Amino acid sequence: MKNTQLIIVEGLMGTGKTSTASFIQKYVEQQHIEASVFLEGDLDHPVDFEGVACLNEEEYTSLLHQFVHDQECIQQIVHIQGHNYFFFYQKAKQMLADTFPDDLYTYIATYDIYELPLARHCEVLLQSWRDFAERLASTDEIIILECCFFQNPMCMLLAKSNADQSVITQYILELADIIQPLQPVLIYLYQEDIRKTLDKVSTERSSEWLDFVIWYYTEQEYGKAHQLSGLDGLIESLKVRRTLELEILEQLNMNKLLIDNSALHWEQIQQKLIDYLNESKNS
Repeated sequence: MKNTQLIIVEGLMGTGKTSTASFIQKYVEQQHIEASVFLEGDLDHPVDFEGVACLNEEEYTSLLHQFVHDQECIQQIVHIQGHNYFFFYQKAKQMLADTFPDDLYTYIATYDIYELPLARHCEVLLQSWRDFAERLASTDEIIILECCFFQNPMCMLLAKSNADQSVITQYILELADIIQPLQPVLIYLYQEDIRKTLDKVSTERSSEWLDFVIWYYTEQEYGKAHQLSGLDGLIESLKVRRTLELEILEQLNMNKLLIDNSALHWEQIQQKLIDYLNESKNS
């Protein structure tokens, strides 16, 4: 096995990230190495914030004043890190059910990390990567992460905020510097025909899923700035995203493997992954 503690699986939606990440975990464990995989949407994800809000001290104080009668619940679910007050409100709602008041839930959700101003969002995310890298470095475990290194920044910085491509590039390169001590491996899955990929994945998921993705990429800042709409607009934005990801991939100073998965030959892909992970015990 390559000498790494972190394996990242990236690529556009429908390229096989989940299957690949799960396969890698099983293969690593077969080598008698402890491994954990975190997929998109995992509420326990170490560097993603699905259903998580972040308040500063002033906002937290205001929360306590507005929900005086719910302070016991608030104290039960808040996680204080420095000057940040984190609420894993989706997870808390699952665990606490009716004891988590709906109005408190709605209020906290307005501070969702993916709704924060861009500079604040980036600050919180970068610190989470620093904390994660420090924790992982003190263990012997390998972590496999799906779609949080490219996809999350591309969604937030590109699609949602229409940030300049140089800003996006610099942000991801900073992430790469943070995780460098973990000797990361990046697996990037690529399919040539984006329309064909979307047709396939939308039949596997739902029309609601496709409608949401179209909205996300065409009706927020990037889509509006470029007058995109519908499926064609989604495809155009994803082409831009993929081009930028591949450009950044070239700049990354880490072990990386680009896999053309257009033909969906899973046995060949899995063998390529095994061969790559075992190329050199010191690479």
